[in-house]
Amino acid sequence: MRLLYASERPPYPYFLGGAARCAHRLLVSLAQEQHVDCLAVGSADYAVSPWAQPQPADFAALGVRGVRPGATLDCGYPVEVLADFPGALATLMDSLRPDVVWSQLEGAQTVLALARAKGITGLLYVHDAEDDPQELRATAGLGCHVVCSSAFLAGKVERIIGRPAQVLYPASDWYFDIAGDPAGFITLVNAHPVKGLDTFLEVARRLPDQRFLLQESWKLDDTALTLLQQRLAALPNVRFQHRVSDMRAVYAQTRVLLAPSVWEEGFGMVAVEAQSCGIPVIASARGGLPESVGSGGVLIHDFRNVDAWVDALRGLCDDEARYRQMSASALAHARLDTFNVTHSARRFIDICSGSRPPVPGRVGRALAAARQRISALGRRPGGR
Repeated sequence: MRLLYASERPPYPYFLGGAARCAHRLLVSLAQEQHVDCLAVGSADYAVSPWAQPQPADFAALGVRGVRPGATLDCGYPVEVLADFPGALATLMDSLRPDVVWSQLEGAQTVLALARAKGITGLLYVHDAEDDPQELRATAGLGCHVVCSSAFLAGKVERIIGRPAQVLYPASDWYFDIAGDPAGFITLVNAHPVKGLDTFLEVARRLPDQRFLLQESWKLDDTALTLLQQRLAALPNVRFQHRVSDMRAVYAQTRVLLAPSVWEEGFGMVAVEAQSCGIPVIASARGGLPESVGSGGVLIHDFRNVDAWVDALRGLCDDEARYRQMSASALAHARLDTFNVTHSARRFIDICSGSRPPVPGRVGRALAAARQRISALGRRPGGR
């Protein structure tokens, strides 16, 4: 099989967010274990979120083996960023003739429309619960496979597009060789409001005897960084750390991972990553987080109530026996076959090898849109 991963957002290691790292882990397994011919490309002109050229000093930690001619990175498969992305991508599809084009995030509709026009099977991997329903319906209407990062997200997507979606849990980074520190930090990964930054800082204010680590993931721009530093000036028990190429050092210092997300997470890969180090997770009962946390942590249903987070933390940190039990449960949950990257790679191939899904007709699209409108009404204030 010849697979082309194509997204306007630059792929790993130019972009280090969860979706990018998930794609990288899956591509490595597909290329090295399943012998799939893989290539990943993104747009050199992408400007929606900050991204950076990986530096040679970070290559080892990032898993970059070297640079091929033409500035192509060797990540166990070739990775490129393309100038004039639409035109360059069309040329690439013609020369490469992939069997499958996998796209996600920004520009997926354009990428998969191009693949369809060239008679190439497309696959849309949905990671975010916040995707625009109209664009999602239009992309699914291209007849591509639709894969979601959790059962929660698949159910939501199915109601929008009017046909089934497959579930493929993200291929997380595993750190089974690293153990969390029972006397370490209470950590939040990703210093962003939608990830529960306000809750995290208020919990830290209320627990001045505890040490907290705020780890950057999505790169903060200068304005956001300045505002954050102003808030942290009043919280001497909170340490901020810029994003790193290797999360092992972060988890090795972590006692408990907090995931107080206020939006619906598609999955919450950071939870399983932390659990692979035996780190218990306390998370919002939102979106796909209940699936990623499982039995390896505590879910907060009243997630906007800071008291609930403080009580959960105290109950875990002040009871050594409970902490040890929850740490063991976290490790066991991370070891489930459903989160194993080899399992994910084989399932990915099975999905791609299946028959193309039917394109919903006018009636199916209308019914899906009606269900979405009814669902939206139910979420409004006063709705049931």
